[in-house]
Amino acid sequence: MSGGAGTGPAGAPAGRAVRVRFAPSPTGWLHVGGARTAYFNWLFARRHGGAVVLRIEDTDAERSSAECEQGVLDDLAWLGLDFDEGPREGGPHGPYRQSERLGLYRESAERLVARGLAYPCFCCDEDLERRRQAALAAGCPPHYDGRCCAMPPGERAARLAAAEPHSVRLAVRPRAWRLDDLVRGEVAFPEGVIGDFVLLRSNGLPTYNFACAVDDAAMGITHVIRAEEHLPNTPRQLMVCAALGAPPPRYAHVPLILNRDRSKMSKRQGEASAAVGDWRRAGVVPEALLAYLALLGFHPGDEREVLSRAELLECFDLARVGRSGSIFDADKLRWTNAHVLHHAGGAELARWAGDALPPAARALPPAELERLLEAVRGNLATLGDLAGELAPFLDERPALEPDAAAALAPAAARALCGELAAALEALADWSGEGVKSTIRTVGARLGLEGRELYQPARAALTGRVHGPELPLVAGLIGRERCVRRLRDAAAGRA
Repeated sequence: MSGGAGTGPAGAPAGRAVRVRFAPSPTGWLHVGGARTAYFNWLFARRHGGAVVLRIEDTDAERSSAECEQGVLDDLAWLGLDFDEGPREGGPHGPYRQSERLGLYRESAERLVARGLAYPCFCCDEDLERRRQAALAAGCPPHYDGRCCAMPPGERAARLAAAEPHSVRLAVRPRAWRLDDLVRGEVAFPEGVIGDFVLLRSNGLPTYNFACAVDDAAMGITHVIRAEEHLPNTPRQLMVCAALGAPPPRYAHVPLILNRDRSKMSKRQGEASAAVGDWRRAGVVPEALLAYLALLGFHPGDEREVLSRAELLECFDLARVGRSGSIFDADKLRWTNAHVLHHAGGAELARWAGDALPPAARALPPAELERLLEAVRGNLATLGDLAGELAPFLDERPALEPDAAAALAPAAARALCGELAAALEALADWSGEGVKSTIRTVGARLGLEGRELYQPARAALTGRVHGPELPLVAGLIGRERCVRRLRDAAAGRA
């Protein structure tokens, strides 16, 4: 059996609408690889008019926590990835936390036992480990030898009646399995590699592969898009689907994101953090992180280096996802972030900025704030730059950078500032063109042009020698503050 029978839209089982799921385990922060997987699922579903399900796989009670779940949910919300069903959204296939679905796993296991497709196993951990070591020593596959499967029915019934602790194992039928993977192509799993494996542990909790397959079936999942490290789990999930009589989803195993040494990116190494939250706190915006992650493994078919969400929706295709792992390049992410910031609109910048905005900026009317953000966006590398770039427009008197102080030191520069103050104060047409014409007129009268004209004027107005065009600066600062700053500079008080 392959990972799907018959085809419909985008390889979906015939007659079924596309349904995907993102299923994080709340045992830590959201990994950049997890964020990319979530984004690939989201793009695939939205491109094909399907649904995206968020499922929390929290049956690892010792390592899972409500705090980690909240962190994952918050990071996903920050990324702007919306879900059609999930713990917050609800839906017809809930609950969406595996810890709240234990009854379903127990009932599913009991049905398989009743049909002779699974059986109770009374072997203790010590016996299992001893037999495992013996199999390895004999050069045999270290899987379960099936002895409880052959237990006489009377003995089994007696031990169950005595409430003897036991797990539930799937009775694996000898056969080869084939997966038609939407990224990797055909993958074969030979017969005899997998023995009878546990579905329910003796404490009643499901194993990962059982819970995953039961939930995918119950939630009508048509496509499972996940990291290639899950590929070895797939035959077990196919076996469970077959035992349940459920159509298996189509699988797509995407390559891993790697460190520079091509090791799995699982922790901080150098400057490359694997945590979405770290990049969020570093002033990276969600559109930049998603744009960068999307092209780690996916090729759009041209040489574009940054694609918006809308552009990715137009071209996303699992056939364009490569099979090789991609190196995470922190410098390229920072470049992408600067690119996105430089091309963003004011409203978008305001939405991303949040607490990165100084209080004076947050107090501005929305339209004024957006104009201000658009004026400084070209100087932003991260949101952390906002306070410094906005200061000249918000502070009563901007602090002079060393280059600006040097530009204002000559007597000719101070004279220029005095002349500009008088001319701008008297200017009838306070507009971009009016300011531009006035600066040129004053410069011509004093025999100044180029750097000798514009650097002192900019230094007086902003405390810097680089930045937005002066007419735009003047419009944002306003006539009164422009005149005052120029007069302070002329008097040596800047």
